[in-house]
Amino acid sequence: MASATKIQLVMDIIDSALYDKSKPWDSSFGRLESATGLPRFKLLLCIVLVTSVLLVHGVTAELASNAIALIYPAVATISLTFSPPIWRKYNRDSAAYEAQNEKFTYWMTFTVILIAESIFWPILRLLPLYQMCRTWFFIWCFAPIKENGSAYIYNEIIRPHFELNADDSD
Repeated sequence: MASATKIQLVMDIIDSALYDKSKPWDSSFGRLESATGLPRFKLLLCIVLVTSVLLVHGVTAELASNAIALIYPAVATISLTFSPPIWRKYNRDSAAYEAQNEKFTYWMTFTVILIAESIFWPILRLLPLYQMCRTWFFIWCFAPIKENGSAYIYNEIIRPHFELNADDSD
């Protein structure tokens, strides 16, 4: 398959996901689409471009990175206290339980990253594009997909570590 065909296939998959009415971002993109007249894929590209520019320049980079890493996950976590996610396609109780676990693993990952950053900040601030990479990492961690970054880190690093320690204490 030619690379242009592969790129078009990925674009089509993203575009169909943006129009999927069962996804939590459908209403936000619907409002933006009707307000601007731009298709959802172009809106997504604009959002990614503006965010990337903000994440390259000095003080705005740290502010934008922290806002992205905090605002959406905080709103999602608070909304869980009022009702479980309705976009899940299975039992309401198990959907609430799974969503709470997703947020729990995100906040655990977020806290570990903040502690590591505070220790290694003199080195990290010298790395070019660190804030952008940090932000994309956090977006991967809170992405509303089954195997997001937080789930991966929890399952591959945190959980095995605690399982080994639990065997030692017996």
